[in-house]
Amino acid sequence: MTNQETGCPEAVDLASAEYEAALKKLHREEVAATLRARKGLHYASVGEDRSGPNLVSHDGNIVGETHTTSPGILHDWYAVRTDGNKFGPFVTARAAAAGLIKSWRKVPPRQRG
Repeated sequence: MTNQETGCPEAVDLASAEYEAALKKLHREEVAATLRARKGLHYASVGEDRSGPNLVSHDGNIVGETHTTSPGILHDWYAVRTDGNKFGPFVTARAAAAGLIKSWRKVPPRQRG
């Protein structure tokens, strides 16, 4: 029989993983709300480090994300539209974010995320 106060190890691990996922989702939603309130091109990290992902907004609309897979000082940055289409590389995160604006405008309004 399972101890009702501490739970079985598997249940504790599952609950801990679900809690971490909920925290990440909440953080992402808070960042998105902040970005939506701003005009112009803005991006902010929703990840653990400076390599992304960075959520990108333009004039209050979330247009996608940027991230890098390159280690070290020089990064190749990639842009990912809200529909999942990935393109790049770009020299900087800001260049990748700017690339999303042009790409986002090509997507019909009803298909935008």
